[in-house]
Amino acid sequence: MAKNNFIRFSYVGVQMAVLVYLGSELGKYLDEKYASANNGYTAFCVILAVGISIYQLISALPKDE
Repeated sequence: MAKNNFIRFSYVGVQMAVLVYLGSELGKYLDEKYASANNGYTAFCVILAVGISIYQLISALPKDE
């Protein structure tokens, strides 16, 4: 059972990292396309990706009954 939890939560960590990376790349693309001077799209996309990844982490945690 403990090995199964380790695999599940290591997958969640990798998923979080990939999601934040993709959010930063999307933000960079939008900043270049729409000529944002202060990298606002990058900041917004990264914050949104972190929020989504935290939500996914919380939903993956075991529920107490």
